[in-house]
Amino acid sequence: AAKPGGKAAEDWIRESAKANEKSLKAIAEGMLGRTVSKETGAMLLRESNRALESEAAALTAILKAAAQAAVNAFFGSLMSALSAALKIAL
Repeated sequence: AAKPGGKAAEDWIRESAKANEKSLKAIAEGMLGRTVSKETGAMLLRESNRALESEAAALTAILKAAAQAAVNAFFGSLMSALSAALKIAL
């Protein structure tokens, strides 16, 4: 039950890392080449930081949902097994 959420989290991390690497590299190169001012570069880095924080919050939600699905599946299986073993409805 947790596998789809875990896979989604892995994919998200990979895609985010690639996108952020390109963005941060472009900002750094622009600042080094003086095509981007220090002020603009700092603002762009702050924006990137906010984007990363948002992505981390979304990732947390995905992982919580995956963990909840795993717990629900475990307890469902456990209750079903106990119900069958004890021959009672739980």
